[in-house]
Amino acid sequence: MTILIAASSYDRAALNIANKLIRRHGFKETGEVFDEKPVYKKGEFLLIFPSVDDIYANNLDKFFNITEIIFASRHKSETGEPTLTVHVPGNLTGQALYGGRPNEVALANPQRMKALLLALLGLGKKLEPNYAISLEATHHGPTELSVPATFVEIGSSEDRWVDEEAGEVVAEAIWRALLNPSKSPSAVGFGGGHYAPAHTKATVEQDIAVGHIVPKYALEEVNASMVNTVFQRTIYKCNCAVLDWKGIRGDARGKLLKILEYMDIDIFRV
Repeated sequence: MTILIAASSYDRAALNIANKLIRRHGFKETGEVFDEKPVYKKGEFLLIFPSVDDIYANNLDKFFNITEIIFASRHKSETGEPTLTVHVPGNLTGQALYGGRPNEVALANPQRMKALLLALLGLGKKLEPNYAISLEATHHGPTELSVPATFVEIGSSEDRWVDEEAGEVVAEAIWRALLNPSKSPSAVGFGGGHYAPAHTKATVEQDIAVGHIVPKYALEEVNASMVNTVFQRTIYKCNCAVLDWKGIRGDARGKLLKILEYMDIDIFRV
């Protein structure tokens, strides 16, 4: 089992995180190069610096014999609020504005995501200023990878991307999640906003691990095919839907419930 950590050489947050992994956890150069940059390794974990923004890194699984990818990355928002986030890449609708293909989502590993989230929450308590820490809804590319992909991000502005302490926290969270993924059963989240507070809370407090999250704004376009896809694109057996009940419009909720009932999916209301 070889897990790849990808840190785009164009991404200041990614470089911040990757440099902390190298320094603190003893990643060493292998003598090989990728995109004209050294490939690093520690045990079964590889660290690379692709010369492409991570949302367009569609084919890393073609260059390495790997079982999973973790993207160390940046998060950007208009508010500029300090954030640490975890999510699966994917395009839930017919739009693909930021990499990947329309109506296609990456494979999700909810157990790795839960381990990352819990580690961030524990380690992030020391950060100043305070960082908001949460899962995010499924969004952007890449979507074509044949192995599970997870983004863990520092946001939401340039001064946060280069925050040395935030880089330390994310690097350590990645390391802990690599060694000790959660054992909670997988679930798919539906409803709520982009930052998914209800699904974050459920993942933290319940014996459940939410991977893909289909937010309220995407549910208007999501059909039975995509609902089936997000379950099928979740590794291990996934038979549970976590619904942010108040975060789904009544008409969309009724449609979703019919689809989930037909699929014989267990429903957990939050």
